Amino acid sequence: MNTKINKKRSKKAICLTSGGLDSTVVAGIAKKEGYELYCLFFNYGQKSYLHELNAVKYITSFLKCKKLLMIDLPYIKKIGGSAMLDPKTPLNEKNFIKEYVPFRNSQFLAIATAWAEVIGAEKVFIGSTGGDHVCPDNSKKYTAAFQRLVDEGTMLNKNIKIEAPLQNTDKTGALKIGIKLKIPFYRTWSCHNNFKKHCGHCTNCRDRMRAYKENNIKKEV
Repeated sequence: MNTKINKKRSKKAICLTSGGLDSTVVAGIAKKEGYELYCLFFNYGQKSYLHELNAVKYITSFLKCKKLLMIDLPYIKKIGGSAMLDPKTPLNEKNFIKEYVPFRNSQFLAIATAWAEVIGAEKVFIGSTGGDHVCPDNSKKYTAAFQRLVDEGTMLNKNIKIEAPLQNTDKTGALKIGIKLKIPFYRTWSCHNNFKKHCGHCTNCRDRMRAYKENNIKKEV
């Protein structure tokens, strides 16, 4: 007698991972939704690279990521155009506009989509939040536009969805979600500067501090 064994096909998701608060919460959300996590981390010459790398290694291990793919994109630094790539220019309240890295998220999402096509992933998760944006490639309008590009430009896998589950909230809301998911925020890195500790002056640091304050949390969790 032939016996068929029915194996439930695992759901796969690509998670853009920077080691920061938002992308970590989003990976946690994908994990809770039952996806196998294929995490993608980029070294594009950002001055906070080593901090981010240490955070990513811990977080992907904590979330039991199926695979961590690390990709070097040195040409982004060669092109320049952002203080994120310049170790001589600290980011602060006065020059926050220089946090924008020209067309960065489009390059990240393009690579993530290609990987999703190859491994048959259903979704690509990105940690973009709602609220005011320094960078236009974090907005809902941008995400919807990139989804249209994915729909038009893929062939091996025509059902890839770009997911940004935090776009209806801000960092305060992201922190609240992450607490419920038991995310170890103390092992994440948000700062855009390359100091020993979070600087407290770049946009990411100020948003992180406000999120803690608005959630009535007085120290790292």
